[in-house]
Amino acid sequence: MRVCGVICEYNPFHRGHEYHLARARALTGANYVVCVMSGALTQRGLFARHDKWTRARAALLHGADLVLELPARFACAPAPDFARGGVMTLAGLGAITHLSFGCEAGALPHLARAAEALRAESPAFRLALREALDRGLPYPRARALAVQRACGADGMAGDIAAPNAALALEYLCALPDGIEAVPVTREGAGYHDAQLSDLSSAAGIRAALESGREAEALAATPCPELFGDAEARGDIHLPGALDTALLTRLRAMTADELRGIQGMDEGLEHRFIAAAGQTATRDALIHAVKSKRYTYARLSRLCANVLLNVTRDFAVANDRPAYARVLGFRREAAPLLHAVKTRGALPLVTKTADFQSPLLALDVRAQDLWALGCASPSLRGSGRDFRTSPVIVG
Repeated sequence: MRVCGVICEYNPFHRGHEYHLARARALTGANYVVCVMSGALTQRGLFARHDKWTRARAALLHGADLVLELPARFACAPAPDFARGGVMTLAGLGAITHLSFGCEAGALPHLARAAEALRAESPAFRLALREALDRGLPYPRARALAVQRACGADGMAGDIAAPNAALALEYLCALPDGIEAVPVTREGAGYHDAQLSDLSSAAGIRAALESGREAEALAATPCPELFGDAEARGDIHLPGALDTALLTRLRAMTADELRGIQGMDEGLEHRFIAAAGQTATRDALIHAVKSKRYTYARLSRLCANVLLNVTRDFAVANDRPAYARVLGFRREAAPLLHAVKTRGALPLVTKTADFQSPLLALDVRAQDLWALGCASPSLRGSGRDFRTSPVIVG
């Protein structure tokens, strides 16, 4: 049995994702495709616009056979943790033979060499990284320059620092023996491209939805009715909906308490406290703290960790997936589910109430906060994780 894994967010699922799933299946000859998908929170520290079950259904309708939830501990984390959490979840199933991921074309020739440089961490690499960080560069850029120097390849840094390439390198570093990497060249709009096109980015679709261009945005997805129904119901998380909750928490915290939050390093707690006292929105807070050294994504993840109380101690104690939670599957995937149940190292969770884990409790908390920021008041109640069954398609 050939089974291809994909680590994703699908915020929302668009035609580029559909293309990737089709190419991954074709290139690997996979009998099944398994997606490990972010739940309520995304890697940039923001809540997804549509709920995880809607996004899982979209994936199942357009190329996936099984969708699992990437725990929030890893979904809302720097690239190394995001990749490690996804890869370990897939490896823990005991059935994955391939891992496929999208990557910018310019980075493809460099991936294997750059990943080896990252794994080796030679003295030249460590020296270059330290020098770049001392110059105040953000870590992703500093690391790309260090890899470039270690490889002796001028011009490599720009290619491997691109968003998908940076994640691709982390996947390669985390990948165990026995699972083959299968990169697919990213087609269409760039990761941050806000313009709509035949292959729009998720960022472009979200921007169009937020600006009221719903018809254009939904036309860029392969399932406009599905996402259109969610938009009509108000089953969407509104940007800025939890700004007051975040600022209230920050203004009530001491520097010592804030220092205990995962990722709150280098005295950032003092910058957050000062900014929280002078700003009224999350965006304004981040821009007040932001500098050349601290990227928006890093500070955004810190905001999410504050809101969810993800402490350093919690992150250390829960540094690997403890389960594989099923968000949905196709009926035809029954042989795959049987194989995972009999050969996998991770328990399959289909009913939240039947499994206890600090990681799962965090996922529930994240979903409850997602619901609190829902556009429809009738959907803002807690406990949706306990009332919603996995999506079944086919």
